[in-house]
Amino acid sequence: MNRRQFLGIGTASLLPIEFLAGCGGTKRISTDVCVYGGNASGVMAAVSAAKEGCRVFIIEPSRWLGGMTGGGLMHIDWGQKDAVGGMTRSVLNDDHDDATYRKIFQELVEKHSIPVFFEHRVESVQKVEGRIESITLEYAPPDKLGCPIGRAKRSEAVRVTAPIFIDCSYEGDLMAKSGVAYTYGREAAEEYGESLGGVAPNMAEYEVDPYVTPGDRRSGYLPLLQDRVMGPLGSADKLTMGYGFRWKFAEGEGSLPIGTLEDYDPRMFEVYRRAFQGKVNLAGARIRKLGSREPEQGHMYAMGSGNLSRSLLAPAVFGSNQGYPNGDWEERAKIWKFHQVFLGGMTHFLRVDFSARADLKEKAKRIGFQRGSFDETQGWPHQLYVREARRMISRYVVTQKDLEGKSDPSDSVALASYGVDDWPYAMFPLNGKIALNGGMYSRVCLNEANRGIYKIPYRSITPRKEECENLIVPVCCSASHVAMTSIRMEPVWMMLGESAGVAASMAIQERSAVQEIGDVALREKLKGRGQILERPT
Repeated sequence: MNRRQFLGIGTASLLPIEFLAGCGGTKRISTDVCVYGGNASGVMAAVSAAKEGCRVFIIEPSRWLGGMTGGGLMHIDWGQKDAVGGMTRSVLNDDHDDATYRKIFQELVEKHSIPVFFEHRVESVQKVEGRIESITLEYAPPDKLGCPIGRAKRSEAVRVTAPIFIDCSYEGDLMAKSGVAYTYGREAAEEYGESLGGVAPNMAEYEVDPYVTPGDRRSGYLPLLQDRVMGPLGSADKLTMGYGFRWKFAEGEGSLPIGTLEDYDPRMFEVYRRAFQGKVNLAGARIRKLGSREPEQGHMYAMGSGNLSRSLLAPAVFGSNQGYPNGDWEERAKIWKFHQVFLGGMTHFLRVDFSARADLKEKAKRIGFQRGSFDETQGWPHQLYVREARRMISRYVVTQKDLEGKSDPSDSVALASYGVDDWPYAMFPLNGKIALNGGMYSRVCLNEANRGIYKIPYRSITPRKEECENLIVPVCCSASHVAMTSIRMEPVWMMLGESAGVAASMAIQERSAVQEIGDVALREKLKGRGQILERPT
């Protein structure tokens, strides 16, 4: 065991001597609250529970704390800033960079003597009479660029026992392995009566022939295209909005090089070659207010934010993440690595291919990665932006009606306010062209009277009692896809994490199921911590 795998100042007393000595067999850990996922939400949950006097243990599959906060997402998606409270408000700062956030999270866990076990992920869950008794971890260190590996290095490496577990992972793996009901993809509009639900209209259709031999369907589709037929508008499917990385680009000799990660195959980029040769307008579209659609120009290298673009020209292939939410780690590792391979290959294509637009070619020749952000992984961000994965189905499902201000749950444990915000779901052939489906909504407010602010109830972060009595799920919470396009912002998940940590401590103190703790007492504790639970007037 090395320091990457175990981080904790003054925490040796929490662990048995044989564990620290690294003897053979499955290591065993016993704690009060086990937090799975050391992203920003997970750190907030752990610190919150520790402040309440609990022994806490964090499991983080990567080598870094913070997840996207410190993994590329420096620009804070506040929504309405006065709806953000608790520790989250004190941690987030518009002036912080990625390295600063990672340092803050490390200092927080050290200050509160919270051990962090890196490079391990949940392998199995052991339940007894509706409660998680323990979870078993496999050892699976990410590769040198931060990408997860498909096959673990060691199975049944660690077993963790605790009275309460909190799943803060972006993927909801602990939740899923615990037998809790969940879904992913887009529900049909009729399921929850959501006008924005289900399959959306195509964002754009480009005059680019999708067939290997132009005009010949029998020749097959070009690389990068997904072979699919989109369902009727409003129908359900299993597609998830586009993922990507928040790159940190720089120009000039001081930058870190962006190279190809696999053997370069120029055929992979034929879609873009044909678009450039045909002088196709690659702009997409976005909707910032319902009923009003505006063009959005494509780009590859967004300086500062490193974000995607709602366009065919973007530093990701929309739809390539389809198998991620419910996939195993072999599939996820391939998807994660593909996103890295694509950027490296596309950058090389723009530098050397005869068809590349002159402005893009010159930009690609100058571009590199910023030093100081992700030096440990050669400039490649170590966290894939998993905007949405699984979603729990619990006693309360947050839906479009909540975003519209048509609900007022009494058990609010955090507020959200960002608005509906999604990204394209697929890049596919359509009638001899190439289409991008959906993904046009850009921070669309559905309730102007309340400035888009709505409540997230405690019932939406706890499973049904009959499914699991000692698990809290603040990230992959119970919400429709439409609602999750708004909830999914880091400040919201951080606030839900803090509330989850307090709730966990109360469940331990009361010796009760997480579903049975006193709602009034929980809210009073949260208010005392500065959490904002009612809409600001």
